[in-house]
Amino acid sequence: MFGKFNRRKFLKMSGTAAASFGAFGSLCDALKTGPLELDISGWKPGDPIGYVNASKIPAFHLPPYEGERYEASVPDTFDIAERANLAVNVLTEATNPLADYEAYDLFSPFTNPPSMTINQWYFPYEEGHVEALIRNRIISGSQQNLQVERRWMEVTLKLQGPDGLLYVPVKGRPWALDGFQIRDIEVPKGDQILEPYVCGSMLRSISVYARRNPDGPWRSVLRRLVDGMINLAVSDGDYAYYWPSCMYATTKRPPDVQMPARPFEIEGTQVPLGLVDAYHELEYESALVLAGKNINYLRKNFYDEGGRFLASPGLKLQAHGGAHLRGLLAMEQYAEVARDREMMDFVVRGFEHALDLGANSVAGTSDYDIKKAPGAELLGYFPEWTDSPAWQSCETDQVADMIYIALRLSEAGIADYWDDADRRIRNQFAENQLLETGWMYYVSKNGLPAKQAINVTTDRVSERIKGGFAGNASVNDWAGRNAHSGMGACCTAYGTNCLYWVWEHILRYRNGKLKVNLLMNRVSEWADIDSCIPYLGRVDVTVKKAVDLSVRIPEWVKPEQTQCQVNGQERTLGWDGRYAKVGSVKPGDVAKLSFPIFERTDKVWIEKKQYTLIRKGNEVVSIDPPGVYHPLYQRAHYRQNDPRMRKVTRFVSHENV
Repeated sequence: MFGKFNRRKFLKMSGTAAASFGAFGSLCDALKTGPLELDISGWKPGDPIGYVNASKIPAFHLPPYEGERYEASVPDTFDIAERANLAVNVLTEATNPLADYEAYDLFSPFTNPPSMTINQWYFPYEEGHVEALIRNRIISGSQQNLQVERRWMEVTLKLQGPDGLLYVPVKGRPWALDGFQIRDIEVPKGDQILEPYVCGSMLRSISVYARRNPDGPWRSVLRRLVDGMINLAVSDGDYAYYWPSCMYATTKRPPDVQMPARPFEIEGTQVPLGLVDAYHELEYESALVLAGKNINYLRKNFYDEGGRFLASPGLKLQAHGGAHLRGLLAMEQYAEVARDREMMDFVVRGFEHALDLGANSVAGTSDYDIKKAPGAELLGYFPEWTDSPAWQSCETDQVADMIYIALRLSEAGIADYWDDADRRIRNQFAENQLLETGWMYYVSKNGLPAKQAINVTTDRVSERIKGGFAGNASVNDWAGRNAHSGMGACCTAYGTNCLYWVWEHILRYRNGKLKVNLLMNRVSEWADIDSCIPYLGRVDVTVKKAVDLSVRIPEWVKPEQTQCQVNGQERTLGWDGRYAKVGSVKPGDVAKLSFPIFERTDKVWIEKKQYTLIRKGNEVVSIDPPGVYHPLYQRAHYRQNDPRMRKVTRFVSHENV
């Protein structure tokens, strides 16, 4: 569809001028109206929530998650199914059953005992929890807490008003208005809040419902929501936006409204993402038209023509990486559907700028020579606030978005970012997922007592958040330097969705041809992949259906160093770029590809501090200095050359969303 882009640095980016993070904090302080007191008079946990649609909702059913299960012995390496199983745990357990399983959105391992808090104005699961839960069940086959999924589906129907829009209730949720205190808009009055941000995010979830349950009410719900968003939008020629904000909108607006350009309006990138998804499901042209106009508004106000991130027009503050990357993702998806070459070129410029932002986090300025400090590119570390002279933690949102954009651009043939994605997945992304929780008991002992409040819980917190993703990680520590929050709802939503994006792109089957893009453990109806990386440079592909097989070799391997055996017999490889063409294989065949793998030591700067990395292949197996609270890269076992094996139950789903 598009011509291919030649990867390495086609232009020299210079970042946006930026003030310190302290300046951003001052801005937030200036916008605050002061802490809101929660009005809990007459309220008790479990009270009914005041949904806009309290009447009878349409009937629907929850389709079962069906597939094939079997036992296998696999290399103990990065395993997407294992991580998806843990994702289902955090998505369904870190919720409040007394508030229709609303997700807790902040977690701290430092209070005594560890605690979780709900203090957002929207339902945190609308960040992407819904589709993440469905997708991770498809990967893992997990049946854990199916009642949570059904309740979320019921709540989705209860949120929809007569105009098709989704309304966030205040009644029964005393914490609902907390978030508005840091935005320069009036705190909404009344029992319902109309948020385009929420509507856009839920378009994606409802689209997934519709794909799984085509006989249910979901296509109608989706179409009504799209029409409601079209009617709510201010359409100004080639631009469309929501007034006074993407966080809170109304149809009661003056005739001379101006485009909102506050820093937080960039969060509205959720809207075009959802609209493009709805277009895919409904083939409804009006959804795509609105997505294009909304993207034009975001692009005009929050990016320059070089793709550089802007906080807002004329406001020289550092930009929030996650929201801007999400905008690039929306543009990429729109450009593919609309066949908009100019937009796709802009996405590439923006992504190249983002690569520089991560690499340049060493200095806080974009004129730093990244060749002197490529550490962020080796790990996939991305600062929460870009171009900041102050130290920045690493939210999982940005890591996940960088991975997904890299995967989509690579598969579309626009550019080759497969190796960049591989490094990010194996390192910062993999380490940001919480796999162990025992350390919290030691960390929390010296912490301040957990807050006693209606929106806080200390009940089995460490067990319930297992599988979640870090919100404030540092280069070497899951808990980073933030003693208040270790995990956020947004980070878990994007991290768990990213697990599916990685799973989907590990391999791709089309017209009898099976391409293996990433050498990671993965099962499918066509073949099972067992990866020994980084113990050994070897990947085994056990074939289930007759296919023409090709396997992409890693960036450190030369084609002539690659050997292949099929059922123990040597096979000569053909080549298509980095893809080793194994050729025709039939059910029961086992193709083994092997190549050298070795350790390298790198002294690098990442986010304004120097580290020594030991890498084996693309995997960091040691980092110095180590972290303090929950040190990352505890991977000494990877340094041996004999793969550690483990027994697992594998699941091959009968569906794909």
